Amino acid sequence: MTGSEIINIAMTVGVVQAICDIIATYSVYNGDSYKTVVSRMERARWTLHRAEADLKKNATKHAKRHERAKRDFEELCSLVAQRHMIPNIFISIFFLMLLRILGAEHKGNVMAIVPFVPFDLLSKITTRGLDWKSIPRNVLAGTSDSNVVPKQAASFLFVYALSTISVKYYVNKLVATKAPKGAEGLEPVMNSPRVKSGLKSMGLDPDEFMDDKQT
Repeated sequence: MTGSEIINIAMTVGVVQAICDIIATYSVYNGDSYKTVVSRMERARWTLHRAEADLKKNATKHAKRHERAKRDFEELCSLVAQRHMIPNIFISIFFLMLLRILGAEHKGNVMAIVPFVPFDLLSKITTRGLDWKSIPRNVLAGTSDSNVVPKQAASFLFVYALSTISVKYYVNKLVATKAPKGAEGLEPVMNSPRVKSGLKSMGLDPDEFMDDKQT
C-alpha cells in the first residue's frame, strides 16, 4: 500500500484515455467523411433556423418546409452522434480490459486507507475485492495509526473507480473531440426519424419511449 501505486493507476488511466482520444481524433474526427457530415449538419441547422423564422411569419404557408428542415436536421444530428458513439464503445471495451489487467496485478491488496470509518453500504464499495482474512495485517503494515480499522481499507476497484470519474473524465474533456451542439449523447440517435420509424414498426410510441428513457 503505497502512494506511488495509486499515482501509477491514476496516471495509467489518464494516459490510456488521452491515447484513445488522440487515436479517435486522427482516425475518425479528422477524416473527410466526418467533416462532411458535420458540414451538412451545420447547413441543415442554418436551414432550420430560417424555416423557424418563416414559420413565425406564416405558419400555414411554411409548416411543411419547417417540418422537412427539422426532419433533415435531426437525421444529420443522429449521423454525427453515431460517429461519436463508435469510438466511445471501443474505448469502453479497452477500459474493461485495462480493469482486468490492473485488477489482476493488485488483486486482494489494500491500496489506500479511507480517512474515516465508512458506513456499511459505503464500506462494501470501498473494500470490494479485498481478502478479508488479510485485511487487518495489511492495513496495520501500511500505516502507523493503531486506530485504523479494517473497514477503512480501500481496494483497487475503489481506487480505479475514483480514477475513472476524475482523471479519465478531465483528460477526456481536455483531449477528446467534442460532438457539435445537437449531436451530444444518445438522444439525437433516438430522435432520428429513422429510429422513430423503427420504433413505430415495433408498435412502440417514440415519444413515450423517450419520456421513459429520460425519467
